[in-house]
Amino acid sequence: MIGPDIDKKRKILFIHHGSIRGGAPLSLMSLLKHLDRSRYEPTVCSSENDAEVMEFFSNNNFTTCACRLRRFAHTTGGSYSLTKPSGWMQLACWALDYRAASFRLEKKLQELKPDLVHFNSLTLAPYARVPARMGIPNVVHVRESVLSGSFGIRRSWLMRQLNLFADRIIAICQDNLDRLRLDDGRGQVIYNPIDFGKFDATIDKKAARAALGIAPGAKVALFAGGSVQDVKGVREYLDAMGRVKASEPQAVCLMPSFVPPLPPAERVWTLRRRIGWLLGIYRSNDRLARSIERGDLCGSMICSPFTHEIEHWIAASDVVCAPHILPHFSRTVVEAWAMKKPVVAFRVGGIEEVVSHGENGLLVEVGDVAGLAEAIQELFANEERCRRLGDNGFLQARDLFAAEMSAAQVEGVYEELFSGRERGQVRA
Repeated sequence: MIGPDIDKKRKILFIHHGSIRGGAPLSLMSLLKHLDRSRYEPTVCSSENDAEVMEFFSNNNFTTCACRLRRFAHTTGGSYSLTKPSGWMQLACWALDYRAASFRLEKKLQELKPDLVHFNSLTLAPYARVPARMGIPNVVHVRESVLSGSFGIRRSWLMRQLNLFADRIIAICQDNLDRLRLDDGRGQVIYNPIDFGKFDATIDKKAARAALGIAPGAKVALFAGGSVQDVKGVREYLDAMGRVKASEPQAVCLMPSFVPPLPPAERVWTLRRRIGWLLGIYRSNDRLARSIERGDLCGSMICSPFTHEIEHWIAASDVVCAPHILPHFSRTVVEAWAMKKPVVAFRVGGIEEVVSHGENGLLVEVGDVAGLAEAIQELFANEERCRRLGDNGFLQARDLFAAEMSAAQVEGVYEELFSGRERGQVRA
């Protein structure tokens, strides 16, 4: 039962964190496209006033707006490192801005008058107190795993915000939900949706390779995690591909959304860069540069800045790698399966929840670079096994990640909240 206002369109304000570069905006876009627009009126709010984000959604005929909210970074998607001065500075900036940001959100809610607020990330959970105190139901969509931290203080505070102010929590995998340790049953798992129209298994592999300049006989392993976050395992992937190339000279590293770092000798060492290096900001680039040099990969890498057409890169690949080193459900795995590509991944929470070793992918223990290289080589050498794993992955994706099913489950959460509000069972 929806209640007496069955004919009323419910206004949903989706607050999106971060930039356009990632899986979260694609997942949100898929959800929005499959919402019942006769019942829901969505508006997308960029928490960082990102013009590219607003253009992405407005070009698809969704209303957009902006309200600056700093993310509380204590997840596998990013965190304030308390071992670096930069981490302390970022945490201090967040704390100093929190009250003002909450006031900005309150003003935005007064202006838009939504029936429900949907926060598109756990990093925005501290702001759930604002709609809660205004009597507006809210949903927190957990797309990343919470970290334990050095002492557990930040995690405990974040969990307190969820328990006190979030009406419902949607997690994209069971591992994410289990790590939250919620007080009651307000959380449920709804897997990320996949657009089988975009990620189409019939995209021609030869044409995709020709467009990227890949030789027909090359053996191609794709890594789509970018270069910013160590959690995605980019260094482990490069180290493994260095081993692969030693025995497979035609091996190609296909890396969309990755810009290779310059070797230290070729960089312009400005004062700002030197200070940044001392603060730990640029050291990860040095490690990546050493991995590329050690594996002699410079001539074997095909990279690009961020692309909205990753499906053509996946089509050109033989194997898709997702070597996350911390619990983090990978949208890349689902995209690969939608295109019938085999997956090689580290055995971490979230990924091992859906990847069955030997059935729809290969799993390797976390950090085992040699094992990762062996798994990639094994699939390079066995086209039939690649095909079988990819086909099984496709069936898994069809059963668990269909966009229509995911949207229907989210709508069920909304209607449960609206019905509960009308019966007085949700905070008012």
